[in-house]
Amino acid sequence: MHPRSLLPLFLTLATLLSPALHGAEPKRLTIVDYFQRLPNGALEDTAEKMWGFVQRSKGAVIDVANGYLRCAGDGAQGDFEVALFRYKDDRPLLAICQGEPAETDFWYLHFYELGDDGRMRKVDRGLLPPGNEPRRKFELPRKGRTIVVRETRSGKVQAQWTWDGGRFVGGK
Repeated sequence: MHPRSLLPLFLTLATLLSPALHGAEPKRLTIVDYFQRLPNGALEDTAEKMWGFVQRSKGAVIDVANGYLRCAGDGAQGDFEVALFRYKDDRPLLAICQGEPAETDFWYLHFYELGDDGRMRKVDRGLLPPGNEPRRKFELPRKGRTIVVRETRSGKVQAQWTWDGGRFVGGK
């Protein structure tokens, strides 16, 4: 067959495939995608190994629709909770709260954003006062956008901070 006789076939295929190739929206990344892009040091092990740990953990909560993960630790890794917030322009902000249930003095909250290299990078903790202070536990929302800060020993609410798409507002 002569190459010129194949031209109509190629044009027809290109016309038929064009909407499928160009009309498809890029996949919106989920909390799982962002979790798997966390840098080394964000958790006890690499993001890949920690994702495997989450999947094997009994009682882990993986709520992709609401942008929420929770996993009990195993001794070496403390409990952790992860919530996905989004800026008004749809950029992700991942919050990770870590601590030990038996440890009432310290729970830690850190934030990560997506860098230009496609990896998550730690950002300034100043997004949410008060800081990682002794005797405070941060409860990340499974639904909604409000972080509750409790005194670890009494359970009394110390503050509530709601994400408005650009910063956390509220307090107590």
